[in-house]
Amino acid sequence: RHSESKLLPNSQVSLGRRSLASLPFLYTNYLRDASNGTITAAMPKYTLTYFDIPGRARLTRALFTLGGVEFEDKRIAKEDWPGLKPSTPLQQLPILDIEGQDTICQSSAIERFAARQAGLAGGNALEAAQIDMLHTSMQDAGTQAIPYFFGPTSQDEEKKEVLRKSLVDEKLPVFFDMFTKVLEANGGGDGFFVGASATLADLAWSGSLQFLKPLDKDGILVAKYPKLVALAERVADIPVIKAWNESHEKK
Repeated sequence: RHSESKLLPNSQVSLGRRSLASLPFLYTNYLRDASNGTITAAMPKYTLTYFDIPGRARLTRALFTLGGVEFEDKRIAKEDWPGLKPSTPLQQLPILDIEGQDTICQSSAIERFAARQAGLAGGNALEAAQIDMLHTSMQDAGTQAIPYFFGPTSQDEEKKEVLRKSLVDEKLPVFFDMFTKVLEANGGGDGFFVGASATLADLAWSGSLQFLKPLDKDGILVAKYPKLVALAERVADIPVIKAWNESHEKK
């Protein structure tokens, strides 16, 4: 009987109550019993490193928390980043260390990996693709708004207001309309984007709306999309998510 770390086909791994249908592949530690060939899976240790803000680690923290995946939430001070930066693979944060053997960079890659490990990536290949589609589209929507919060435009109040109105009146409604159609197509829109329970897509949406809300100063935009707002609230009110946010995340 010995311990190894490896990517295993789902058919070879026993995970108790966790649905293997939701995991296209699983990075895991396993113990093989030499007497009968039985393989017992054990999740490796994960260390997520980022600053002490929600930012680009918020979604991964939420995925691991909802999925019951243990991880070390390592938060560094901004003044410590220059010293750490040269040792990171792509010289950026967040990074996810997998039991000291592998390190994943790029927040999107980390989020999708975390979703698979947490069983929140869909129940089959089609659902996984639908979730990835939504996840990517939400990132696209957020990218449109980044100049409002960061960079030269954010320092010019007149240009900020022009951009804000363009986003609220023209650009964001295009995304919100698409998200609403997908949500309503899944049982009328009072549940989740894909399937019967929260996935990466729903957690991503909850964070996206929180990020975009400051643009909607008068509340007119969100008032047009009550089902999307209700979905974000459902996700935020999931007990383990709510408890995590209250105890770990800065407001």
